[in-house]
Amino acid sequence: MRTVLLKHTLPDTSWHIDWLIEVDGSRAEHLPTFRLAGRPDLPTTDGFDAERIDDHRRLYLDYTGPVSGGRGRVDLVSEGDVLDVVGWPDFLDVTVQLGERVRRWEGQPVAGTRWRFERTSPPD
Repeated sequence: MRTVLLKHTLPDTSWHIDWLIEVDGSRAEHLPTFRLAGRPDLPTTDGFDAERIDDHRRLYLDYTGPVSGGRGRVDLVSEGDVLDVVGWPDFLDVTVQLGERVRRWEGQPVAGTRWRFERTSPPD
């Protein structure tokens, strides 16, 4: 299973990170996606808030370029493997390898579409 971080730059030049995660081996056409203000793959990130947004099409695991409908563009920031996932869709306990870093994140909804993720893997 795979995961990617995409920088989504909007037409007004603001941006956010879209985090796509394969949560099972079914090869589903759409993947759970979260909108983040920053990068969870940085060594200093111990926790972050995320917004659960509409599932994104699987093609975005391998896509860089303009987004249809004049919604800006996406660029790959980081990609990796999902090593383990538990609890989806009620909560998310996911272990990912992005580059050389392995991170375990525990996330749960806190209000509406807002989630909170905490790193449970040891520091680098």
